[in-house]
Amino acid sequence: MFPWLKKHFIPHEGNEHRPHILRDYGIHNVLALVVFLEIFTFLLPVVSRLNITGGIAAVLPAVLSILTNEEREAKNLPTLVINPTLNQAAEMKARDMAEKGYFAHTSPEGKNPWYWLEQAGYKYQYAGENLAVNFNDSKDVTEAWMQSPTHRANIVKNKYTEVGTGVATGIYEGKKAVFAVQLYANPLPKIFKTAQAENISENIPTEPTKILGAETKPFISPSFWQKLLSSPRNNTNMILYIFFAIIFTALLLYIFLRNKNHHKDLITNAFFACIFIGVIFVANYYWSYAPMSVADYFHYSADEVQQFKEIML
Repeated sequence: MFPWLKKHFIPHEGNEHRPHILRDYGIHNVLALVVFLEIFTFLLPVVSRLNITGGIAAVLPAVLSILTNEEREAKNLPTLVINPTLNQAAEMKARDMAEKGYFAHTSPEGKNPWYWLEQAGYKYQYAGENLAVNFNDSKDVTEAWMQSPTHRANIVKNKYTEVGTGVATGIYEGKKAVFAVQLYANPLPKIFKTAQAENISENIPTEPTKILGAETKPFISPSFWQKLLSSPRNNTNMILYIFFAIIFTALLLYIFLRNKNHHKDLITNAFFACIFIGVIFVANYYWSYAPMSVADYFHYSADEVQQFKEIML
């Protein structure tokens, strides 16, 4: 291992004081890998939508739920249980936005966020909803929500004990877009569910009629590859950091170990590669973040929903 490192990174007589990583072919190989990663990263979200349920997905619901729990764990909060019924409600809401081309907590027909929970048959004490559109990276979605104080409040709220996430692809503002919905809730205690079934309490909504075709799917933990490929931009940037560090380290070693008679072509190669990687990194940031959007957060309780319904009646 050391002879290989010495050959590629350290100037000495054996490599004519010309580290291989800084030679033309070494730099060309690194830049070729960078270009390949860029193509792979920006084509992946398009290809992955062909099989969002069974294969690779750039924005994967299961991964979003896991990332949400990681944020809660980082703040020493209990993790949220991933509830299949909440997943169903979130998926129905995401599909509705995708099919009708809107991005809001309330649909054009006036369907409020709790409508989808009722259609899925989920009984709650408290619930909340975060929305996102035009994202192609799962980690970017969670980071955008965490950077917004109101969306972060939903994710870290102590009242919530369960989470559900849905993703759908549709047209938004004339362009193909990915819609993401994450629901947070605290289910009704069993005693209240029993009272509802017996029609004892008038303050609890009656059993809803489920949407035809709606299906509660069991939670399937994402595979290692799905987790890895669900955040292509972030993983690509991490690799870009590594490439930049490799070239920059090789340049420093060359300058300080070869204290005289420097080969200008090697230094030029290293500077060009670092600048090229830096430009790609900045371009990734603006290309990815420019179209991204998160809707203002929404949260409510069963009592507030009941009061709203009474006022509307």
